[in-house]
Amino acid sequence: MTRSYLLAATLAVMALAPQAFADPDASKYSALLSKYVSGGKVDYDGLSADRAALDDYLKAAAGASGTLGEAFYINAYNATVIAAVLDNGISTAGADGKSKKITDTKGFFDTLKHKIAGKDMTLNDLEGYIRKTYKDARVHFALNCGARSCPPLPSKAFDDKTLDTTLGELASKFLNGNGVKIDDTKKEIQVTKLMDWYGQDFKDSEGSVEGFLKKHVTDETKKTALAKAVDGGYKVTFQFYNWDVNKK
Repeated sequence: MTRSYLLAATLAVMALAPQAFADPDASKYSALLSKYVSGGKVDYDGLSADRAALDDYLKAAAGASGTLGEAFYINAYNATVIAAVLDNGISTAGADGKSKKITDTKGFFDTLKHKIAGKDMTLNDLEGYIRKTYKDARVHFALNCGARSCPPLPSKAFDDKTLDTTLGELASKFLNGNGVKIDDTKKEIQVTKLMDWYGQDFKDSEGSVEGFLKKHVTDETKKTALAKAVDGGYKVTFQFYNWDVNKK
């Protein structure tokens, strides 16, 4: 057996092997989510008093290098949002006793900088990197912006070993629920505002917003109603987006 043949065989095996990532250990951050996140709502008061694991994870994310996985960037985005909510006092009620909105903090997404993998990035920069690099519209159901209308924050960190399955489950769960509503009176398919802001991502994925919905709505009753609505020429409209913080 020649040396060149052995090299080729080794490279082939490596190509088939699972990709190894240099992601920081997210286990303690994941445990923190399990403790303080349920039903997509965050116990910011409890987390604020017990945020060491969050800060440690973000410190590791800031200095991360090497080949990093998609799950790392999703975790880094969500953890950064949580920290930014705490650091900017968004989780505390306003003087009128009402919940604050994520948008109350000027530049929350496009001005405030955070260090991720050695680079200073805004949340919009980080989201844009994920969208451009991985080109998977399902990620919009994993990234949590801290608002009530955002797809719910899971109570554990993401893992690249199970990411594909998890993204599919999150997309279907959200669209089976409030992410899609069929209004037969108005002849409308009312969908999450995310499909307006990031419409091209969904079109690139399945040719159209309706195509994406048909693939990822799995609840049989809603799936039947959706097919009827699409065939009936119902108009796609976009739901109101509630920016109130996703506090318990």
